[in-house]
Amino acid sequence: MMQNGSVLSRAGTSMVAMMAQQYNKPVLVACETYKFTERALLDSFCYNSLGNPDDLAHTGSNVETLKGWREVPALKLLNLHYDVTPREMVTVVVTERGFLPASSVPVVIREYRNVEGMM
Repeated sequence: MMQNGSVLSRAGTSMVAMMAQQYNKPVLVACETYKFTERALLDSFCYNSLGNPDDLAHTGSNVETLKGWREVPALKLLNLHYDVTPREMVTVVVTERGFLPASSVPVVIREYRNVEGMM
């Protein structure tokens, strides 16, 4: 969980959250508070890790739509491992402290900082 309440998670998470929002379904994020960070990301490109683009081209089926994709100069495959789900799409964050709104992430981070300062 980022300080701005957005969620950095496996690629595809934001797409699932977007579909849930479209169909008026709640989006619950399970995250332990030690994973809350002061970093704030607005997109998935600033901080991410890349997978092998050939993994996207080979789906395991008999249909190979992207066969020979490297020979097409205008085609670049980007295999991102993570994406960012905006705070507005998260209904509630489930933590060891209970259910929290995504807007409470900065408060939890501040509390942890105060506790660490006392030790």
